[in-house]
Parts: sequence; structure tokens; C-alpha cells
Amino acid sequence: MTGNIDDLAALIRDAEGGRERFLEKFAAFCEQALPRQSTVTRKTRGWLKRTVDIEELALRFETRVFVLRRNGTGVVAEIAHEVRGVVISRKQVPVRDWITELRQKIYEAGLAVSGEGHAAAELTDFQP
Repeated sequence: MTGNIDDLAALIRDAEGGRERFLEKFAAFCEQALPRQSTVTRKTRGWLKRTVDIEELALRFETRVFVLRRNGTGVVAEIAHEVRGVVISRKQVPVRDWITELRQKIYEAGLAVSGEGHAAAELTDFQP
């Protein structure tokens, strides 16, 4: 994935439509753009033909954890406030709001300025 804004906008449209491949595409994007903040949980299924599905993507920024989780054929977006490994609060939000808050957290963390990656800088320029 190249990491440009058109790709990201297409991913958001996919998520809002509940498409199956959204989580895989966005997780790959985040692993490239934000490798230190990204944690991806994968699950292997199938006996003869093994396939690996992404169950959850978590992006950690200080005390905020941005989570995308597979829920049937759709994606659930959550933002949690975590202190020392304990979740203080958790709220479920629309994917578009999740992306907006993630963009703000990237700005606050200074990742777009520090050169964490070209894709992270483009992500922060996204206007939903």
C-alpha cells in the first residue's frame, strides 16, 4: 500500500460499508506508517487451506488506545483510555470519528513532524 490519502479514504468507505478486507488493508497501512504504535492480532483458521485473518488492530499513544476489531463481517472502532495496563474507559465510535481522533493524537505525539514515516504524515493531512 502506498499510503496516500486516496487509499486511506477508500479504506474508510470500505469500513463504513462493512467490507471484509478493510481491517487487513488498514492494519498493513498502520504497520508501515506507525510501526512502534501498532499491534496486530492475527488468527489462523482452516485445516487444509490455512488462512490468516486479522482480528484486531490496536494503536497506542500514551494513555489512548485506538482499536479496530472484527465483528462478524464488519468492523467495530473503539477508543480506550488506559493507565498502566488498566482500561479506565472505553467508547465505541464510528470509523470516521475514530480516524479523526487518531489524526489528532498523531499531531499531539509529533509523529508527522518527527519523520516517523511518509504515510503517517499523509494520514495527518486527511480531512473526513
